[in-house]
Amino acid sequence: MRNDASLTASRARLAGARAAVPRRARSALPALILLIVLVAAWVAVKYGARVPDQQMPAPLQVLREGWAARGQLLRAAASTLGGALGGLLLGSAAAVLVAVLIASSPAASRVLVPFALVVRTLPIIAIAPLLTLLLGTGVITIVAVAAIIIFFPTMINAVLGLRSVPPEALELMAVADASRLDVLWRVRLPTALPYVFSGMQVGAATCILAAMVAEWVTTGTGLGYLILQAGVQFDVALMWAGVLVAAVLALAVFAATGYIARRVIPGEPAGGR
Repeated sequence: MRNDASLTASRARLAGARAAVPRRARSALPALILLIVLVAAWVAVKYGARVPDQQMPAPLQVLREGWAARGQLLRAAASTLGGALGGLLLGSAAAVLVAVLIASSPAASRVLVPFALVVRTLPIIAIAPLLTLLLGTGVITIVAVAAIIIFFPTMINAVLGLRSVPPEALELMAVADASRLDVLWRVRLPTALPYVFSGMQVGAATCILAAMVAEWVTTGTGLGYLILQAGVQFDVALMWAGVLVAAVLALAVFAATGYIARRVIPGEPAGGR
């Protein structure tokens, strides 16, 4: 009897695993179709309009150049990714802290929201040189630029999440005579968690761009500097390869943020995001 139950459970797990594979394949199909369409459009524009290689190299030419310079591209990608992830973590932590203050105090809201809006309106290309003067040309400037970019969308979403707590939950905590810290830790922050990760996903890909812009004027390393130097040297294929690597990094950071959200948020479906 026990063996029959174990066999039934094993079959059920196997059937679930088999069903999960087609679901993953179906979820990846739109991205694959989009990739094929983009490459086909690239080839059509390249050869249909007879664009010279000095302006638009063919996809295979870009891949060959990227493979030949794979060591240089990997080092640059690692540098850019490190600065972007540092900014992502720093900016998200600051955003949640500010969101807690805004959601908890009307006075803090009147002061911090206009300040955040002003910071948001500053273009990246203007922020990077200013921070370079203040912080120097090290990686800290790249982290700071990326943190500024991720800060606003994460803060706005966190405020929405902190203010979306069901009234019944707050009444229950009041009946239990819970402190404001208990309400924040047990009710408001868990409710805000999906909103925070949504804001992080919105800004995660942009962090890569922010880090690359900062690299143009700071460290002399990373994908941003590599693309800039390739353009100056008229190495168009390497420049396009750097752009493709940056796009892959942005998609990877976006996907990783969604994956972490599915593992951290209670009840988040495995196939979500």
